[in-house]
Amino acid sequence: MASQEVLSALDKLHKELDKLEPAIKHVETAQQITQSVKGIPQKHLDLLKEIKEEDTKYKNQLRELFTLELAKITKEHQVLNNITADIQTHVKTEQKALGDLKESVLAYHDKVEEINFPERFIKLESNLNELAKVVKILQNNLDKMDQNNANRSKDISLKLQEASVAFETANKKQQLLNYVTWVLIIVTSLVATYTSIG
Repeated sequence: MASQEVLSALDKLHKELDKLEPAIKHVETAQQITQSVKGIPQKHLDLLKEIKEEDTKYKNQLRELFTLELAKITKEHQVLNNITADIQTHVKTEQKALGDLKESVLAYHDKVEEINFPERFIKLESNLNELAKVVKILQNNLDKMDQNNANRSKDISLKLQEASVAFETANKKQQLLNYVTWVLIIVTSLVATYTSIG
């Protein structure tokens, strides 16, 4: 059987070990932390590498997208530039046409302003009045001519009737004279024949 001193020493040692147990656990924890911390620089390097790769990849994607968009914008700019040039040319043409039209309108306006419309209207009215008078005179003359023609037509008609009657009378007289002439010729002929026989 162990002696009391040994047991006491063991008990003391056991108590001391119990006191050391949290320190051992701390040491073990520190070792675990140390092991974990050893991996942090590598993880940090891996993370930096991954970030750098992602950054490069993202930058390349941005560069491609930027190049594509820049090409689209350049193309649209060229199209817009061509359209703008066409519009400017059209506008210049329209401005020239408007300038020519303005000059024509101003020239026409000057000509119109040179015309003295009130004086021309007065002359025109006077001419119309004179023309109306002439037309009235002509109308009266035409009426007189119509009346004269009607009278002449009646006279001519009467003369024609008289001439027709005279012609018929003359024709009848001519026929009578023809008969008388034939009778005289026959009678003369008979008398001559009778005288030569007798």
